[in-house]
Amino acid sequence: MTSALSSSSSWRSCRRFLVDKSSSTRLLSPALSSSSAPSHARSRRPLPLYPAAFSTSTSPLDDDDDVDESSASTAAAAAAFRNAVLARHSAKVFDATRPVSDETVSTILGLTLRSPTSFNVQPYTITIVQSKEMKQRLAACMLGPNKARVLQAPLTAVFAADLDPVQLVPRVQTMERQERGLPEAYLATLPFSVSFFAGKGHLAHAFKDLFTTAMSPLQPMPSVSTLEAWSFKNTAIAASWFMMACSAHGLDTCPMEGFDGRRIMQVLRIPSPRYAIPLVVSTGYEMPLPPPPAAAAAAAAAAGKGGPKKSPRFPPEAVVFRDAYGKPYKGIPVL
Repeated sequence: MTSALSSSSSWRSCRRFLVDKSSSTRLLSPALSSSSAPSHARSRRPLPLYPAAFSTSTSPLDDDDDVDESSASTAAAAAAFRNAVLARHSAKVFDATRPVSDETVSTILGLTLRSPTSFNVQPYTITIVQSKEMKQRLAACMLGPNKARVLQAPLTAVFAADLDPVQLVPRVQTMERQERGLPEAYLATLPFSVSFFAGKGHLAHAFKDLFTTAMSPLQPMPSVSTLEAWSFKNTAIAASWFMMACSAHGLDTCPMEGFDGRRIMQVLRIPSPRYAIPLVVSTGYEMPLPPPPAAAAAAAAAAGKGGPKKSPRFPPEAVVFRDAYGKPYKGIPVL
């Protein structure tokens, strides 16, 4: 067995960890303990991010002024986020003549790296493919229309999930010790905590699942995911932040899963079997679609179907529930 759960002493530690799984959280200070329908082209501009909404003013203003300024900043930030969400869509065709500046790409990646991960392990890497040669080689690994998207887009982000995240723990411990001064007692629990949730080995996973399932009727137990599922979840969060950051900067994206991951690993020299690729995101500016014929446009307008079309979503009451499954959470707008 290849995880930290292979010895009897480790299993005793496992039980102590599960019986009081919140102990490591209590070691932290309160401040640290929170853990494809076709789309019509639209003009895109970078959206204002209103950084003041995310900072605390220290100027000697009256309390009422502070409240008014905070409320206005919050409203502005909420409006900017709403715009970024509604502007994001999966681009089908990219404009190969419009580049994206290195400054914009760097800013977007900096925001992406602020995405949350379990235990702050950050079990993923991002490879940005931009050169003509590498885009051609990457396109050869893609399936169907994804080939053309990689060739057209000025850049494509390849997200790789780390399937051996325990190796990252020493770096995390050093970083947290030096930059946040987290307690040594908490840092000492990280190897076991990460090993429990993301340890390698099918047998170890099966035993952990059996153990937590047996203990669940007695007290709350963590749900145990496979190592791949755990890493893919963390990587998908980072990919979501990347796409939202792109949208806020006026860029279009297309997340894709139609590819041969084995070939991509070879082309980009991503170490195997340590990593796996959950998704690839082409990024740039969507190519404007040609306007429909006048007769078709007039018929669509007469039928009340003119204008850009968004991909449909299930009714909110079929997806979001209040207090218990099946009890619709009412009042959610359809955007």
